[in-house]
Amino acid sequence: MQKILLLALIAIGVLFQSQLLRGHGGIIDDNKIRMQIEKQKQVNVQLKERNAMLEMKIAGLKGSADSLEARSRNELNLVKPGEVLVLLPGSDLNQKKN
Repeated sequence: MQKILLLALIAIGVLFQSQLLRGHGGIIDDNKIRMQIEKQKQVNVQLKERNAMLEMKIAGLKGSADSLEARSRNELNLVKPGEVLVLLPGSDLNQKKN
């Protein structure tokens, strides 16, 4: 009788141990989720850097009509062959006068 009880307790211990390791929310799942979180944090850092660069570009385009025209003409290939587009500081027509 004692041997059967001992075997039953060992079986229950093994069952709990396997649930702790491989069960839903167990140690293995926890490690996988932690690795996914670290990867996503790295991706988020890269995306934040890209967003900051885009915000700087947008701020530059909003600040000057000349820079907006230069960029749009360059991206749309509206610069004639041999034409040089020159932007002079302070030449913006839409600058606010104090």
